[in-house]
Amino acid sequence: MSLREKTISGAKWSAMATLVIISLGLAQMTVLARIIDNHQFGLLTVSLTIIALADTLSDFGIANSIIQRKDIGQLELTTLYWLNVGLGVAVFAAVFLLSDAAAAALHNPDLAPLMRALAFAFVVIPHGQQFRALMQKELEFNRIGMIETSAVLAGFTFTVVSAHFWPVAMTAILGYLVNSAVRTLLFGWFGRKIYRPGFSFSLHSVLANLRFGAWLTADSIINYVNTNLSTLVLARILGASVAGGYNLAYNVAVVPPMKLNPIITRVLFPAFARIQDDTQKLRANFYKLLSVVGIINFPLLLGLMVVSDNVVPLVFGEKWRSIIPVLKLLCVVGLLRAVGNPIGSLLMAKARVDISFKFNVFKTCLFIPAIIVGGQQGGAIGVTLGFLLVQIINTILSYFVMIKPVLGSSYREYILSLWLPLYLSLPTLAVSQALGMALRGYLPLGALLAAQIAAGALAFALTIVLSRHPLVVEIKCQLCRSEKMKTLLRAG
Repeated sequence: MSLREKTISGAKWSAMATLVIISLGLAQMTVLARIIDNHQFGLLTVSLTIIALADTLSDFGIANSIIQRKDIGQLELTTLYWLNVGLGVAVFAAVFLLSDAAAAALHNPDLAPLMRALAFAFVVIPHGQQFRALMQKELEFNRIGMIETSAVLAGFTFTVVSAHFWPVAMTAILGYLVNSAVRTLLFGWFGRKIYRPGFSFSLHSVLANLRFGAWLTADSIINYVNTNLSTLVLARILGASVAGGYNLAYNVAVVPPMKLNPIITRVLFPAFARIQDDTQKLRANFYKLLSVVGIINFPLLLGLMVVSDNVVPLVFGEKWRSIIPVLKLLCVVGLLRAVGNPIGSLLMAKARVDISFKFNVFKTCLFIPAIIVGGQQGGAIGVTLGFLLVQIINTILSYFVMIKPVLGSSYREYILSLWLPLYLSLPTLAVSQALGMALRGYLPLGALLAAQIAAGALAFALTIVLSRHPLVVEIKCQLCRSEKMKTLLRAG
């Protein structure tokens, strides 16, 4: 199977698995938002935000360094495996011991037991990370998708069933531990058929991996601050309930694109790594990727922004109506972050994560004061406006700081790759908005929301069908070939 065929097959498997995982995550969040009180929901979101930093530190970029290297030997793999395990134990100890101090710093002492429970995941997770990296390196996304979907389903089932009997944040924490345990066991079971770690260890053999991982980890920490500081600021200033409401909106508008994008970017990272020396080919494929990511995300986020007045009370309940303006603004944030996501795969493939790190340091210098001042002056809305301002600046500067040094001068291609998904999505925005204004008060809330979604989806589908843009035509041809192949296989 050619690299192109493997990449397309991997994207399909990743798409199916990721859509299932996102659906289960949204369903779990919806159930918890309705069942547990606002304070407990806030505690849950804040504790998961804190633990995300520990998760970043525990891997130290080791998994991605394995994928980036074209050739890697048994000694290097074994050394990296035990380094990963050792880092996991160290992070477990740090989180467990510092939980009280972190909870006190955020003025939420109830966070401490949740953090201590979550810390146990770091003893378990590292045992499966290397096996997943090796499967990803070989583009075995069908197996990865099966494993991750099974693990999420196990955690979802445990959480939803338990929450009806014990409606507190700890229920979801235990569900996350179930998810982590099942995921690690399955990666270990299937992964050991590919590779079995030995007991050799040579730090010198993995110095290149560690240098790559150090830049990646530093970049991830900066990204963590840029992503999660807003939740932590709100938790400290206004309490867990407000932070929980903000995080609920964030999980609806920003998190799904962050998980949808790897359907393509995670698959194309190893593919980009294989053509890293062919700049012209890399440039053409990168801008195609940027447009495809936009075509997936723009209509969804612009549509969500239009229907958010109906989505929040219908899905999460009237008690969360206050997050509607936050959700609208975060839809724009999610859209801008979505089109920035593929840049990470490009820089990792070229082993230039240092560029991303330096730029993110600059962005963080803007982000921290914007979020703190916004939170103090305007609460959740102020934090969101600060977030949006920094994201707009980031989108404008990304080309000059991160793309141009790697791909050369190609500003026109950059702008056109972003314009394509925007103009394809405008009919969706217009139709949904007009229908909502025309039928408001004449239909029940659920029926109105369903009509807006259906009309918006139809408008987008017609736009795609009628479009003659070369990339859109290429996507349609690819889909048609896939359908013909399926028909032939069924007939045979």
